[in-house]
Amino acid sequence: MIRQKTEKEIDKPDISVIIPMYNAENTVRECLRSIFASQGVRFEVIVVNDASTDDSLSMAFQFPCKIISFKSNSMISNCRNIGAHYSESNILLFFDADQIMKTNTLQRFVRVFRDCPDVQAVVASYEMDTPAEGFFSKFKNIRHHYVHQNADEEGWTLSGGFSAIRKSKFEEMGGFKGLYLEDIIMGYKLHRKHNRILFCKNIQVVHLKKYSFLTLFISDVFHRSIPWMQIMLRERIWKNDLNTGMSNITSVLLAMLILPLCIPLGIKYGVMAALIFISMIWTMNRGLLHLAFSRFKFLFLLKSLIFIPFMYFYEGLGAIMGIVSYCLGYSIIDKQMPAVCSHEVLQCGRII
Repeated sequence: MIRQKTEKEIDKPDISVIIPMYNAENTVRECLRSIFASQGVRFEVIVVNDASTDDSLSMAFQFPCKIISFKSNSMISNCRNIGAHYSESNILLFFDADQIMKTNTLQRFVRVFRDCPDVQAVVASYEMDTPAEGFFSKFKNIRHHYVHQNADEEGWTLSGGFSAIRKSKFEEMGGFKGLYLEDIIMGYKLHRKHNRILFCKNIQVVHLKKYSFLTLFISDVFHRSIPWMQIMLRERIWKNDLNTGMSNITSVLLAMLILPLCIPLGIKYGVMAALIFISMIWTMNRGLLHLAFSRFKFLFLLKSLIFIPFMYFYEGLGAIMGIVSYCLGYSIIDKQMPAVCSHEVLQCGRII
């Protein structure tokens, strides 16, 4: 006998899009416009305003989304958890306010879950191009794209800005934890309990974030290298995939060895040795460099050749800082999130 759906189940959205938002006035309108252009699926959008001080909240009010607003800054994990609490769908898509999607993106997420009942989470990818101007913005984006496109399809972690998960599994895992890389931590927990995470490289979103050298450096070192190294030490998990692939690790080691090994050799032989090491780094990253040249041509390739060895050097410093600080007992990944402060539902929204 086939069970008939109840009226409540029929009214449920197929997917809930949860967007944490803090001072996103430059991108949130474009983000929401792209979501509400979605076709072929019933969805709801939940915007969680993390005490923004700009006009992003008023922009969100222009769309038929559910809006929850914190009285004071509560950090991204709490925003995502609160959004999940107020969601009505069995599928949660965590999306960032500085991204845009295609009209069929939500439909493709839902289809994967329906076609693969054993899959508990689905991770998308960044597109190759970004509207953000400047070398560092485009390099960061194309590197993200390259890493995502070359990841194992059977994943072991999440990417918080474009990952979907079954709500029942999200609640079973206790939601997001931690101030840094909460998506990586959640992915590790899922992987350790033998839950299937699928990387769907053909689902791609556009990243609108603009980077300068300083913001890229801070992101790579303090928001990625240090906490990720501490997570790997704590969880005892390492995978030859994504940013911890062997080519990346080898590139970091080569970049870190250039100065201590080449300086004692003197100018002539030291320069020759440094060029050999740098050439080896370029070889390890030939796929990324080929992609950069095919898309942005010679000048972008030249800048990439200069920047990549330096990038791996400072990422190596970040990894060392992560190891040392963890061994000394200063673990930023174990810091407690701030308590969920008071919040209010400002707009109820509707299912589209």
